[in-house]
Amino acid sequence: MISEPTFGISGSVVPPSSDSTSAPRELGKDAFLNLLVTQIRFQDPLAPLEDREFIAQLAQFSSLEQMQYVNDNLVVLAQMQAISQAASLIGKHVTTKAGANGETISGLVDAVLFEGGQPWLMVGDDKINPSDVTRVEP
Repeated sequence: MISEPTFGISGSVVPPSSDSTSAPRELGKDAFLNLLVTQIRFQDPLAPLEDREFIAQLAQFSSLEQMQYVNDNLVVLAQMQAISQAASLIGKHVTTKAGANGETISGLVDAVLFEGGQPWLMVGDDKINPSDVTRVEP
């Protein structure tokens, strides 16, 4: 009697680390292809995987890659929209309650400053986050 070979993986589960220096948690294209090649290389010759399974895996990876591309473009679009909205306030009179002590700051937007990709409105010497604006007047 011939018994079927049994393949298994053993190990332990390690909880994710909150350390910012840990390795990226995303599976890149190269890592995926390496996994696929390894899977093909070590498959059971008596019960090989079907072509449909490989095609499905490649289709899933292609979909994932496209979703990542769309996500990257949406991030850029959101940044550009924030920049455009902040720039449209130049020359407008704005009011905000974002002072250091919660006081109201009001005045003409002289310029838009960008720090770390974040737009800031310059009203005189005050730097205001556009999301803190409560009123805009011409």
